[in-house]
Amino acid sequence: MNEEDFSSHSIESNHRRFQVTVYSGGMKMIGIVYHSADTRSSSRRASDFIHSVNQERLTLSSPRIYERSTNLVIDEPPFVVINMAQITAMHAEELEME
Repeated sequence: MNEEDFSSHSIESNHRRFQVTVYSGGMKMIGIVYHSADTRSSSRRASDFIHSVNQERLTLSSPRIYERSTNLVIDEPPFVVINMAQITAMHAEELEME
């Protein structure tokens, strides 16, 4: 097959960006999650995104990590990977794509 054979077979996807707040232990983390959805699920709400996460881990980009008791920022790494089993609560808001 050559390159032209693949150009006619496009897969439509809708890339979405969410600001996600995660509570885990004594920390609150706020970061960005990128999600690719097929066209059937593109009209879903941000809360539907949270319920559809079926992975063991969630990656937040550009997170701010707060100590919950003082609400002080304790770290701002480039990304953080969170074990879903350790999440107490999670909230998402959809953001515009850049």
